[in-house]
Amino acid sequence: MTSPSDAVLMITDSPLEASPPAARWPAIARVEPLGELGKIDLSPYTAILVDADLSNTANIDRLKKSLLALERTIPRYFLVAEGRRVEIVQANVLGAHATEPRPLTADGLERLLSSTARQSLKEMLDSSSAAVAQAASRALGTAFEALRTNTSFDSASVAEASDTIVDSVGTDGLGQWLDTVRAHHQGTYQHCLLVTGVLTNFAQKVGMSSADISKLTTAGLLHDIGKATIPVAILEKPGKLTPAEFVQIARHPLEGYDYLKAHANLSTDILAAVRSHHEYLDGSGYPDGLVASQIGDLTRIVTICDIYGALSERRAYKPAMSPPEALAILEDMSAAGKLEPALVRALRGAVEAA
Repeated sequence: MTSPSDAVLMITDSPLEASPPAARWPAIARVEPLGELGKIDLSPYTAILVDADLSNTANIDRLKKSLLALERTIPRYFLVAEGRRVEIVQANVLGAHATEPRPLTADGLERLLSSTARQSLKEMLDSSSAAVAQAASRALGTAFEALRTNTSFDSASVAEASDTIVDSVGTDGLGQWLDTVRAHHQGTYQHCLLVTGVLTNFAQKVGMSSADISKLTTAGLLHDIGKATIPVAILEKPGKLTPAEFVQIARHPLEGYDYLKAHANLSTDILAAVRSHHEYLDGSGYPDGLVASQIGDLTRIVTICDIYGALSERRAYKPAMSPPEALAILEDMSAAGKLEPALVRALRGAVEAA
């Protein structure tokens, strides 16, 4: 067995005699039962791998006590039941850097730990932008779970995440933010954090007031909160959506708007951006088919940055598009009358300045 400072700790609620793949990797992982978690010093380990039922309240409480007090730069990975949203949400609330479907295979473990082989995960994550992105991911997880369960909205955590993102992007730059998010976050959360960084950078580079910077950053964090109700299989589908699947995903702006209007004290223009960030100036968007005169300035900015963020995502089935390629697509959409040309030009200037 290696020393803790060289090893990954795997926490499991399965019997140890079940011999998860990690147990056969003694040079990489030490395996301990979940019941022992409070007795183990987690701080020396390279990373923490959790294989436990995240729909179990007792498991969540035990994990929260130990993991949320753990140094943020120590990555933690979670195994989740594929397609089970509650486990994915809880993993993100607990600070997941990545998830892998259960049961864990040797290949799955290797994927999670491949970055450890290239360099120390602690070194890779030891930056202010990584810590801010991780905290923002937890705030997103809490917000998504609140919408899914129709419970109270934690405005304080979202406001804190928004403020720290503004500081991080302003200090470390958009490039650092995008690289950090793409390296350590997945799926919808990756998208929300990318879009938020693009919006923050846009607002800062064009000289908006601090109040408007905060509004755009908050709108970025919350614009896709309605996706909490959409099946993961649809959200993460690599190919084209069927008409029935598109009908489901097209509900998310209204789901997010209705929840936030009822539970959060947000400005009307943030709420409008959540509802209308898929509307186009020519009336071809959704959910309301609005035209130019009906779409506010903040929503128009969120729409453009949302598209840029989506093109900048890195998924298992596609690489991140380069800034020139993404901007060229936005300019084509502008020429087709869907996006406001002046805002697309402003985004180009903000991206190039960053």
